[in-house]
Amino acid sequence: MVVKGYDTSPPREDAEEALRQHFASRGIKLIHVSVSEDYYDSRILCSYGLIYVNEECEAEALKLQGSDMGGGCILEIIAYPFADNHLDHVFAPTKASDEYLQRGLKVTGFDTNIASKDDIMKMVSEAFPGSGCFVHNGGCCLVYLHGQDAVENALKLSGASVGGFKIAVDKVLPIRKVSVGTYPKAWFAFAEGKQKTIMTAD
Repeated sequence: MVVKGYDTSPPREDAEEALRQHFASRGIKLIHVSVSEDYYDSRILCSYGLIYVNEECEAEALKLQGSDMGGGCILEIIAYPFADNHLDHVFAPTKASDEYLQRGLKVTGFDTNIASKDDIMKMVSEAFPGSGCFVHNGGCCLVYLHGQDAVENALKLSGASVGGFKIAVDKVLPIRKVSVGTYPKAWFAFAEGKQKTIMTAD
């Protein structure tokens, strides 16, 4: 079953225990409770959790729809047949948690024969506030930002002049960080159409 409305401010273990106690106070023993932490920030709990009950307890558990857990926390409970996917949308990232997702943009148009990599990085940081940047050979840059709104605003700069250079801005695949041997390296995937080039930052 899917539950919503519990207090998401305490640690995950406390939120799960509060749900167990709430159902137990109505004579319902939960087989398992699962409240997930946000993938991008463990300090944030997902607003939806899962509870598992025996089949004979399902009807009684659904009667707790609208019950008060205290502190103004009103439960919403939905039966979730796992053979169905009609509730998959409730587990999609919220806008708040989506702000923690790092996205990459490819910015071209700079010329390292005219401007140094340091100068290009400075221009990029001024054009894309709050971004990080990796300048590849030839002046091709990977700019990474957080939040869909920031990305959409950055894409609007495609065709603009930055430091006297006319730039082009394109979306790229998400950044993946891996460890190679004992030395961590960031791998960047630049995607154009069906082509993909993998580069490493040493």
